[in-house]
Amino acid sequence: DTNGTINTEELLLPQDEITDSYHDGSLRGSLLLHNGRIHTMDKANTIATVLAVADGKIVYVGDSRADALHNFPSAMPPRSINLDGRMAVPGLIDCHNHIVLLGNRPGHHTPLERAWSIADVQKTYTRRAARVPRGAFITTIGGFNPNQFTERRLPTLAELDAAAPNHPVFLSTGFDGPSATNTLGAAFFASLPGDAAPPVSPAGAIPAGLATGRALLALRRRLTFADRTRSARDAMAYAASLGVTTHL
Repeated sequence: DTNGTINTEELLLPQDEITDSYHDGSLRGSLLLHNGRIHTMDKANTIATVLAVADGKIVYVGDSRADALHNFPSAMPPRSINLDGRMAVPGLIDCHNHIVLLGNRPGHHTPLERAWSIADVQKTYTRRAARVPRGAFITTIGGFNPNQFTERRLPTLAELDAAAPNHPVFLSTGFDGPSATNTLGAAFFASLPGDAAPPVSPAGAIPAGLATGRALLALRRRLTFADRTRSARDAMAYAASLGVTTHL
């Protein structure tokens, strides 16, 4: 743009592919940036003109496009972007970073910020379910508000069942709710002992406040280190698919 930064629209995925693409491994692409001002952020503050990424790892930083291309199989050339003198900087450049908080989202967290109706929510969850192990929780915690949906409400149990019949679903507008779940999710919450079980209405609604807190706590208690690692990588891959280069 006019400030000399990279045009991230060149790097964005098609809108209908974004939800499909954020999964473990989507950061492992091959890319060649050339004819740019690439700030390496090393001790000498080196500025290169060419950078090569093979299978998600930086394999060349320098000034020779020909040398950079030697790092890729001839049968699988990288995507090449001419920066036209624009500046490129590493993506995670701010030390005040909350990405680990996303790693603490239980289940397979699924952003809904691009959903504008209940039908969009269903489509998003159906695509997510195709990539998630059968029986694993699909969750959305924060990052959206029912007012952004045409219907101005949370999905019902029946609507969530239609989208992901083989997966328990839990979505909440934030840590305090209100929340909603489907049949498999309601069965999980009903199985919790005593006061640990949140109330779930026949339509799948979970009230805001203590009830949503109980539901979220029960899911968080199931988190393993492997879950947190996957979830953090998942969040970073999703951000990268949207062209986000800094996390605050």
